[in-house]
Amino acid sequence: MKRASVALIVLLLLGSFSVSAFGADVKVGFIATNFSAEAQARVAKAFEENVTSKGWDLVKLNSMGSIETQANQLENLVQMEVDAIVMAMGHPAEMKDVVDKVVASGIPLITIDSGYVEGVVADITADNFVMGAKISTYLLDSLGGSGNIIVIKFQKHQGCRRRGKVLDAVLSEYPDIKVIDEYGVVATARFLDDTRSAMETFVLKYGDSIDGVWCAFDQLAYVAGDVLREYGYDDTLIVGVDGNEETFRRIRNGTVTATVAQPFEDMAGKAVEIIDKIVVHGIDPDEAAGSKIIYIDAPLIDITNLPEGF
Repeated sequence: MKRASVALIVLLLLGSFSVSAFGADVKVGFIATNFSAEAQARVAKAFEENVTSKGWDLVKLNSMGSIETQANQLENLVQMEVDAIVMAMGHPAEMKDVVDKVVASGIPLITIDSGYVEGVVADITADNFVMGAKISTYLLDSLGGSGNIIVIKFQKHQGCRRRGKVLDAVLSEYPDIKVIDEYGVVATARFLDDTRSAMETFVLKYGDSIDGVWCAFDQLAYVAGDVLREYGYDDTLIVGVDGNEETFRRIRNGTVTATVAQPFEDMAGKAVEIIDKIVVHGIDPDEAAGSKIIYIDAPLIDITNLPEGF
């Protein structure tokens, strides 16, 4: 009986260890800058699905475009003593003092498409310089190296800003391409309405002299395509970056010309994989991530290579 009792106690202890080891009590914080941006909503959805499948608790927060709100959310997650934090399309460089507090707390912080800053375990991203080059050369070459384009940039997000800088560099090699106007997106809940107003102004001003529209991300391309079609301009080339399902449908019906398809779901899955290694299995963060910046390839998609089903 005594041996049986000892064996039972050992089994119970092992069982307790096993539950802890497989992360039954893991709590993860997730912050996205603005859920109204489709790309961020995709990351949030995929991250939640991955976390739920592991039985972890999730605190999901939306910064609504505010850096101040995002900083407060980071501090709140530290106070909640979550086991890990993921920040998607965030602004860690602009709140480095708060990031330092997270790092000092010992809570691993992983970012997605936010730009790497010191102390973060890793930033998981597609290379925005490469994506900017792909979409810019595609548009300008498709125009035959000559024509008038509208440019819609988004400077606040580091990735979009990099794409825009690459466009500027590429344009220097295309002297017969003229940027006839440019709009800078403001990060508010009304950013799509504001972009639409700007695009309507451009269409009324330039009409059929607009040959192409370069957009920092796909939702801007939707707006540009809708406005141009409403005014009867169906042949204008429109490009963006992200590769959402809606983008693929629009490429099929001709209201968007091309995109660079970011694998946001893979980025979210990679973040969960790293958290699992660190929090559940006790692996050193540097070893768990393998690199401070983790690049995931993003292909250019147009009508010639749409995914099946579109």
